[in-house]
Amino acid sequence: MVGVGCVEKRKLGRTNLNVSVIGFGAMWLPGLKTEEAASLVQHAYELGINYFDTARNYGDSEEKLGLALQNIKDGRVIATKIGSRTKKESSKHIKESLQKLKTDKIDILQLHGIDDETTLKKAIGTDGVLQTCKKAKKEGLIDFIGISSHRPNILVKAIATGEFDAVLVPLNIMTPQATEELLPVAKKQDVGVVIMKPFAFKVANMMTWRYKPSLSFFSEEPELRAFLGEDNHSKVRNALGFIISQDISTIIPGFKSVQEVELAIKAEEELSKPEPREKTFPFVELEEKYCRDCGLCLPCPQKLNIPAMLRFYDLYRMYKLKSWAQKLYSGLNVKAEICDSCGDCESKCPYEIPIHIKLKEISEIFH
Repeated sequence: MVGVGCVEKRKLGRTNLNVSVIGFGAMWLPGLKTEEAASLVQHAYELGINYFDTARNYGDSEEKLGLALQNIKDGRVIATKIGSRTKKESSKHIKESLQKLKTDKIDILQLHGIDDETTLKKAIGTDGVLQTCKKAKKEGLIDFIGISSHRPNILVKAIATGEFDAVLVPLNIMTPQATEELLPVAKKQDVGVVIMKPFAFKVANMMTWRYKPSLSFFSEEPELRAFLGEDNHSKVRNALGFIISQDISTIIPGFKSVQEVELAIKAEEELSKPEPREKTFPFVELEEKYCRDCGLCLPCPQKLNIPAMLRFYDLYRMYKLKSWAQKLYSGLNVKAEICDSCGDCESKCPYEIPIHIKLKEISEIFH
């Protein structure tokens, strides 16, 4: 089977792999029947998608992806993730992923969910999972090593080690932190950038799909429709337009249906047209001292989720999504009014944000 689509291809950093700018996030395959999952993956390939991303802890996603792609070899790129942190457990896990994916080589193996410096140091240390990955690379079991994190500042540190060929990070119109330092550093070091969470507001310590109310751009909020577009096609086009305009290689939406794949492909095709067109995405000028969601302010002695509060504050102030911000804030168990201005968070904030002042304002806004 040969892909027949004409989705734009971009080089994935120093790997020199040519990957479709729209990739396939396979997180939701476990919710589909095997035949349905295979049909979805194969249809995506036929439309021009050649980058497929999964992980060991995505249920039976690796098995279903492996079945779907077992007879497809032409230009396909498979990336999976390993959550192990040490050499002892990771060697077995790599072999299991190879078996599940029905392949003798994984194109990109990513260290999964490295969201703080302590975890990074453990993973890349002498007894860490990175050593197993390097051994597997020498043995021809994997081609390239990547790393995923919800925090761009951690990926900047990872790139500095020179050990990683690609990084996986959230980026979208309302989660723009990666554009500041990570993307320029990755470009300079020729590290490929893969984007996750293109359609959801993201705070690093929140599980996007579990948080209530919805963090999705497709939630039925009048403000979101006014900001991104009244229909799903407009929302997808505008959201993808912002990301595609950046120095990234591929975006991996989590697909559940043929309709979702076709919607993303249609939006990408429109965005790639050379003729002049109306602005395809909104742009918000962020304040200098906005929260980058680095997480260094945590833990809070009062158990406040400071990054979430500051990010909801930015939605309210800068994006003017006041009703949505209010609803998102209401989902927090601990509210800003219990802040006792101890100063612990401000002493750790590298961006010198006057956190206690903002928390006071947040308690007044979201009362």
